[in-house]
Amino acid sequence: MFLSSSTPIHSLYSCQLSCKAVERNCISSYVLFVKRYGCNKLWMPMSSFYGQRKLTSKRSNDLLCTKEIKSSTQMHIKSGAEEEEQIAAEDQAEAKQYEELKETPVDKTISPELAKKLESLPSRFRNYCSRLPEDVNLIPLGTRATKIVCTVGPSTCRPNQLMRLIAEGADVLRLNMSHGDFAWHQSVIENIREIVTNSPFVVSVMVDIGSLDSVRIGEFAVEPKLEKNQRFVLTIRHEASYPSFTSEVSYDGFVNVVKVGDLIQIENGTVQLLVEEVTQTDVICKVIESGTLKSRSPISIRGKSYALHSPSDPEACPPYMAGCDPDADIEFAIRQRVEYIALSFVESAEQVNRLKSLIKERNANIGVVAKIESKGGLEHLEEIVQSSDAVMVARGDLGTAIPYEMVPVWQQRIVSLCRHYKKPCIVSTHFLESMVQYPTPTRAEVTDITEAVKQKTDALMLTTETASGKHPFKALQIMHSVAVRMEQKLKQDSYDSFLHSLTANQVSRVNGMVPIATIAENISSSATILANQRNAKAILVFTQKGFMASLVSNCRPNVPIYAFTPTPTSRNRLSLLYGVRGFRIVFSDDPEVTVQRAIQTLFLRGCLQSGDWVVVVADILGSAPVIDEEQIESVFRSLGDSQEQLPVSYVRRGLRQLGLKISDAIEAEWSMRDVDLEDSSREKIAIAEEENTVFRKDSELANHSLEGFTLERFKTIVANSSEIIHSIQLRIV
Repeated sequence: MFLSSSTPIHSLYSCQLSCKAVERNCISSYVLFVKRYGCNKLWMPMSSFYGQRKLTSKRSNDLLCTKEIKSSTQMHIKSGAEEEEQIAAEDQAEAKQYEELKETPVDKTISPELAKKLESLPSRFRNYCSRLPEDVNLIPLGTRATKIVCTVGPSTCRPNQLMRLIAEGADVLRLNMSHGDFAWHQSVIENIREIVTNSPFVVSVMVDIGSLDSVRIGEFAVEPKLEKNQRFVLTIRHEASYPSFTSEVSYDGFVNVVKVGDLIQIENGTVQLLVEEVTQTDVICKVIESGTLKSRSPISIRGKSYALHSPSDPEACPPYMAGCDPDADIEFAIRQRVEYIALSFVESAEQVNRLKSLIKERNANIGVVAKIESKGGLEHLEEIVQSSDAVMVARGDLGTAIPYEMVPVWQQRIVSLCRHYKKPCIVSTHFLESMVQYPTPTRAEVTDITEAVKQKTDALMLTTETASGKHPFKALQIMHSVAVRMEQKLKQDSYDSFLHSLTANQVSRVNGMVPIATIAENISSSATILANQRNAKAILVFTQKGFMASLVSNCRPNVPIYAFTPTPTSRNRLSLLYGVRGFRIVFSDDPEVTVQRAIQTLFLRGCLQSGDWVVVVADILGSAPVIDEEQIESVFRSLGDSQEQLPVSYVRRGLRQLGLKISDAIEAEWSMRDVDLEDSSREKIAIAEEENTVFRKDSELANHSLEGFTLERFKTIVANSSEIIHSIQLRIV
């Protein structure tokens, strides 16, 4: 082992490596160097070794692929036979990806500029991240609090493009199921998962299922350009082909909703049609706002709602086509284990609850984002916000349903209401629309971004700009820089009326006890005020499912929030929250060990330096409790609804009602799904090997396979628990 991954990359350019050493340690790679430098060359630049060793050319199915030899903690130098075995094993997994891309990456040496940038990343990720372009703009952790959602499309769907998008600041990647088929969406999600696994970047995936209540026009071989006063026909005939200036619509009930004199808007009002005649199958219109139609563009009737259900005709919706049947899109999203599902044209809490019930039945952990884009959604706004996991202000379709001048008014109201109910809010559409074609934004677009940041919304969303625009990465960079500049200005005004209203509220009591949620809110607001007043470097939060992190985020502190959780799903979902960066670590039985592990992680990532002050929000275990059996049985019966067994998910709630907590490690396993347990076990084994210790499975108390907890087992859990002490710690690291 003569090349360690802990070696600073830029130092490789100033040192040399003996060709004989390469020959002894890396037989197959030496052949590559001989061809380039010649046998009589005694020394070669170390940078050339690093770059050429990383890439090996191989031809498979007449496609020239460039394969990366992956490294772990150290760069193991294998013999020629071992290397060929590794390449053969990787071929099968990656062949499909390369066949789909049909591109030949260029074999090149890492430039000094890129190597210098990669030094900011943990050493074990540098080899994988070396595929980033030289001009990549790596965003340091904690730079920006407002999150950015990027829509993936033809301009950003390749693995190298996805990786650059994430590295340059995308926090959530959105897939619009109205475009592309399931195979395409699955390949994109698989590539995103690989990037998150092999790089230090964290991102969540949002699947936009189009809607349960939306309509789209059909496909065009050639996009028609409509002129003013021209005749255009919308039909539900579902024929194999149509004459010019005729398009089918995806909803057979469309002809029953539309009336003569209605205004039809296509692609968020870009093209507008006036209904002149309605037959049993056709809607004959006159063009009053000219423009070019795109395939499968959304179509709306101004002032009306469709209130649809899934398509009844299976032939009208091919099973492989995404965005056609919302139920199929939901099933796809659940199978892919995405972090969020965005539901369009939400007009009641019932729609959200129906989807959440389905997700719960499938034992999935997916958040539901309610998109507000119709008058019905505004009329039932409060109940929708309360029932959803997050809310999106879809300004494009909303602007076709209400007067344009009312869109900013409703945007501000929705953002405020979401913060009141502690729900993340996304503001979407037309932020940098001009950059679909041009490399610079308009001044009005920059002001639009600034206004949304001033409202302290959780996230801003780019749609066409990153999906099919000509300058997707430039658009992302501009949104990032504008948001950062505005946040710096906001920090100068340290007074937050919303935050101080939280601390001023009187504490309400239920049956003489302060509710757990109220205690958590008070802790979050106090931690935020302490961090702001003491100018702390960061707030550290330890959370099982992200609840405490969301409360601290809602207080909008002036410093980054680093949230530590034991599961990858919870870590990824935190990417949507204002100011929060999630980390996945193994929780220890001893809370102090967990805190020290988190601080060490932040040191390695360059987030903290010696002497920095941090605020730590954590639970401390106190003494063993003295609780009578009658009280234990009362809590058990109230949670289990007089059933013989208590579900695993309720045990933690029962302990909290008793003011108790068992170890973080055991509670973490209770909250995990099977896939999270599998990932967690692998991480624990890796840490055990790194620390030269023995991996030990958790005790019977954490047995996740049992169906539930009997009263006797619940008593055993209580006996092994300790009094819980909520703490806010100001530490110097």
